[in-house]
Amino acid sequence: MNLPLNGRIAIIDDQINHAEPLMKILSKKQIPFRYFSGELPFLPDEGDISNDIRVLFLDINLIDNTERSNKELKAKLIPVLKKVISQKNYPYVIIYWSRHEHHKDLIENEIFEIELSDRKPIAYLSAMKSDFFNLDGTVANNFDTKINKLFSKVNSLIEQSPAYNYLLNWENKVHTSADKTLEEIFSSYSNFTNWHDNANYIINKLGVSFSGKAFEKQNPENKIKASYNALNIVYTDTLENTLNNCKITKAQILDVPKNATNLESINSINKKLLISAELDPIHYSGTIIEILDKKVDFEYEKMLDTILNKKGKKNDIILSWKKVWLSVTPLCDTVQGKIVFHRLVRGILVSKDFRSAFFSNEAIYVSPPFTYELNDYCLVVDFRQFFTLTTLNKSKYRNPLFRIRQQLLAEIQSKLARHINRQGILFLD
Repeated sequence: MNLPLNGRIAIIDDQINHAEPLMKILSKKQIPFRYFSGELPFLPDEGDISNDIRVLFLDINLIDNTERSNKELKAKLIPVLKKVISQKNYPYVIIYWSRHEHHKDLIENEIFEIELSDRKPIAYLSAMKSDFFNLDGTVANNFDTKINKLFSKVNSLIEQSPAYNYLLNWENKVHTSADKTLEEIFSSYSNFTNWHDNANYIINKLGVSFSGKAFEKQNPENKIKASYNALNIVYTDTLENTLNNCKITKAQILDVPKNATNLESINSINKKLLISAELDPIHYSGTIIEILDKKVDFEYEKMLDTILNKKGKKNDIILSWKKVWLSVTPLCDTVQGKIVFHRLVRGILVSKDFRSAFFSNEAIYVSPPFTYELNDYCLVVDFRQFFTLTTLNKSKYRNPLFRIRQQLLAEIQSKLARHINRQGILFLD
């Protein structure tokens, strides 16, 4: 069962005695959850995205235990749902308690198709509350059997969307891998007379392993960040091993119908794989900085002349290009705060249509196409345009656009290193 292990299950029910059996079963299975009575003062702030919901158990009647009109039910439900489910909530499934068939229309066709279409679940499961609870709030006959069948239906509901099922499974592996990482590094607290002293020692040593000699000169915040980064390295290896050795039951090919609509383009997916929206600090490794100073246009045009294979494309490229710097400073220097010179290389962002217009050699790197601000670009860098600066700050002529992710940065740094380190060999032919 791929119910979330990270507390992303929510129960909304004004009668806690009706929610209690669910709570007990989830607790027995060690699956964290959140309970909301529907009282507005005790709900999250609207728009709070600190922790998404993946599975929602919802009681339709949050007023009392009597028959209520759809209008009354909706007036109570909508404000509650707006607070529990944000507009940016990742897709989730909903299991709702109903008493009548017309409640299905209320939930699935009115509330989530009209008023709350911006946070509509990807799947619904309706359950008759009267099958589980009597009018006086006591549990119905054969409750244990019925509630176990309900959880089986919830599991089947999730499995109906294989992609969603696999993503929940991956998220659970992330959760358990983080726990395993802590267990491997810090051991059981019972193994040490003073766990706190031992943990302090290990965390400091992790920071030293990442920052090196610079650790002692770092402020407390950066020391902790260095320790976090060291933990990340161990965690990534643990997660990779966990994923590679896990069993995926009922694995199936994820087919995409030929007539499927509203699919993301390859370039928009590349955006997620290749670039990140984080912009601070501007000198962080991998940051792409747009240069807005018109005085350097001539220099970039000269660079374009040397890297452009199809000269006839020059004027078209200039019409839409972005002149940029790419920070290629080693990440360890950035996070350890020991930058003496910022290492940068000049380049341009050009429409993906011009990707094939550039020379293909070891002095030039052209990235895969990706979407940025609704346009499809490629990053072109000229390794011969490598330079350094002693300071690198924001100004009216320097506008950070995005940061390329570590894997792409490492690829560019590797090719830059090869550009300046081609020894050649002495031989006769």
